[in-house]
Amino acid sequence: MREIRLIRHGRSAAPFGVMIGKADPPLSHEGLLEATHLAESLAAGRAGSPIDYLFCSPLARARQTAQIVGERLNLVPSVWDDLREIDLGLFDGLTAAQAKKNYPDAWDGRGADLYRVPPPGGESYADLGARVLPAFDDILKSHVGNLALVSHRAVIQVILARERDLPPWEAPKINVAYAEAVTVWR
Repeated sequence: MREIRLIRHGRSAAPFGVMIGKADPPLSHEGLLEATHLAESLAAGRAGSPIDYLFCSPLARARQTAQIVGERLNLVPSVWDDLREIDLGLFDGLTAAQAKKNYPDAWDGRGADLYRVPPPGGESYADLGARVLPAFDDILKSHVGNLALVSHRAVIQVILARERDLPPWEAPKINVAYAEAVTVWR
């Protein structure tokens, strides 16, 4: 069995309450501190066995977190495009109140079935799983050893739902904190 750590990036510099998917803000000062603390914890072995490979999303907040972790663990992150966050389409950059006001039917439809209904021009969780899970499987097949993936909440939720044998529509209910490393075994 090997350890796979699914790591959510640190807090971004996006304004509080704004939805970000494909938007690409960097880490905030707090996010940099969270990533540094996580890197120290991983290096000290408090979060499991040594990591052999490090992968990340191409979005700045994940790349920065992976860079901080990689520097501390002497690993160079490998960027995988399919590990990027769910595409929120027209909701990206809006608050929930703005999205509800500007796109009431889409907001209500997504609220009724978050797993299957995408925001206008974006991805549903089902779409996300169709993108992320094959990429995750490719990483697992092509690399032997313990690994870490630095990505985003929705990406990690989709992977965890499958790895925990949960119905896929339960993915959005899984809580993943900023700069949290969740371990799965394979």
